[in-house]
Amino acid sequence: MKKIFKYILIAGLSFGLVSCDKFFDNMEGDLSKVAADDLLASDNGLLALLANLYSSLPDMSMTEADRATMLASASRATPDYTASVEAKWAYGEVRAANNFIKAVEAAKEEGRIDESTMKAYLGEAYFIRASIYFANVRTHGGIPIVEESLDDKYDGGENAGLYFPRKTEKETWDWVLEQFQLAADMLPETQDQEMRANKYAALAMKARAALWAASESKYWDRAPLNPAYIARQKELTYMKAEYADEYYKQAVSAAEAVINSGLYSLVGENPGSIGVAKQNLIALFQQYYPQEGILGRSYNTGSTSSSNGNQSWACNQVITGYQVGTYSVTLNLADEYDYYTDEDTRAHKKGTIQTLVSGDETAYFTEPAMQMNSSLVANYKHYDSVDEPFKLKDARFQAWVAYPGCTFRKTVINAEGGMVKPDGSVVVYPNDNNGVALGTTTYYPYGGAGEDNSFVYGLLQDMNKYNRSFYCFTIRKGQDESGYTANPQTPWYNIRLPEMYLTYAEAFVESGHGDATNAKTYLNAIRHRAGFKDDVEVTKENVLHEWKVEFAFENKWPMVLYRRRGHFTPSTTSTPEEGSLNRKLTLIPMVDLSGAKAQWIFLRAVPYQTQPSKGYSGILQVYAEDYYAAIPRYEYNKIEQNNTLTE
Repeated sequence: MKKIFKYILIAGLSFGLVSCDKFFDNMEGDLSKVAADDLLASDNGLLALLANLYSSLPDMSMTEADRATMLASASRATPDYTASVEAKWAYGEVRAANNFIKAVEAAKEEGRIDESTMKAYLGEAYFIRASIYFANVRTHGGIPIVEESLDDKYDGGENAGLYFPRKTEKETWDWVLEQFQLAADMLPETQDQEMRANKYAALAMKARAALWAASESKYWDRAPLNPAYIARQKELTYMKAEYADEYYKQAVSAAEAVINSGLYSLVGENPGSIGVAKQNLIALFQQYYPQEGILGRSYNTGSTSSSNGNQSWACNQVITGYQVGTYSVTLNLADEYDYYTDEDTRAHKKGTIQTLVSGDETAYFTEPAMQMNSSLVANYKHYDSVDEPFKLKDARFQAWVAYPGCTFRKTVINAEGGMVKPDGSVVVYPNDNNGVALGTTTYYPYGGAGEDNSFVYGLLQDMNKYNRSFYCFTIRKGQDESGYTANPQTPWYNIRLPEMYLTYAEAFVESGHGDATNAKTYLNAIRHRAGFKDDVEVTKENVLHEWKVEFAFENKWPMVLYRRRGHFTPSTTSTPEEGSLNRKLTLIPMVDLSGAKAQWIFLRAVPYQTQPSKGYSGILQVYAEDYYAAIPRYEYNKIEQNNTLTE
């Protein structure tokens, strides 16, 4: 028996029931301790097992991959720039899916369920299993494909039937796409419960997977592996550019089927003003909208413990207690959000925030406290309020990012980091927060009186208190607008309709498959929902821009970088995804009291913990090997490891 446990990664040993927070509301009683045979004997038992399978779906929460990019960073984590995406080496869960498929087929043979019920159950099982394999292949390359439970393969000896060789990477991608199509062919067009996959959820996942396979094929040579690696030689971690065209074609076809289903539309299309657009976009992440959400979860189950777990993303001024892992937002992302030309015409213009009178925004401080001085103050553009640079920003920025001077949870968000005093002297990140009067108003280096006044880190004595951040922006998207709660029940969208729009547009740009008019319509529909009235052309740059700004904090942009091999690497030419920028930056808002009235200037700088004087020496780059994760316990399963040289 001890030998059997060596093969648990492929074979698995149990269904592993877990709580699903009343995931399916027609379940009755506590089935968590019911024997597997009893579960298989009843319709409710099958449903309980299905609910358990859904708990293994990947991509249902924000991950480390999101904050590792330049666009969303942890407030205090070392800001290394890594290529990582959620892996799913979970053959125990695959076995559970295979056993469920076997049980459903048996239930049909025994007359306990009819043909249509069997197909619907099988469709969901195929969908879940394909999703697990999708998460696996995108990280590990070609993997073993197991389509049976293997319960009868334990022979007490060598257990030879438990060993499955790795497929090539292409063979694995092809199988995943076939499985999503098989699921779509079996699933109903609609489901009564929000989280259960329907026909179009399966097609949407097929579109996502096809775009991934196409992108990786086309751009694999941006980060080529050493040809001496065993897995590379056997094409277990290898995709050819010639594969891309067919995958792009499948991405277009699947995305178009979802779009044309008539079941989905954008929430708040064509708003009448920027303010209306902002409120619509806030509302989208306060409750689950099935009209836009192709697959997702509301978390509003009636249980006070049901939570999407994002309560630590907001800044200290609007949460209670110390929240480990508070997230922040980089200036790199803030610059990506376009400006409106004005309130009425609402055409777009480049979103780079102007800090200098010259408009040259390429330079930044690495030691702002030492480098900024009174002689430089006149070079900075002066604003009449701390929030003025953000007032005409894309409504998505205003709705989804907490920025200096905005009001969030009825609280004005302070995010300043210095002051120009009346005598012209300059302090950046001072070790005190002493107020300075100008007229009848007192101003503070950190934006407000007291220790809890600001979420920008600077005071040395409070580095580990009050959730200070090294950036001046934090995440508002998905945060409960009504106030702090330890268990927020705002929704999580696994797939939203805009993803299908951008999938279609990107596949069209990269391959020419699809219709140019449709691609332009889909791309601009997303922008129009954000309040822009003008149209942009369907270019690679514009499509990538929308991936960044529409899906910030939804774990999509890291996947774009991963599948397109688009992470920054100094040894190669810059990519349009990341350009040549290899630093995460922040703004340092500073009140200037040297004139007749208070004004604000903004310094571009590396965040506090990456200043050379703080000892940071990391280089933000990704190597080719980082795109393929190591195979866990490969020796027990007798399969090849990744990134190992020929012996």
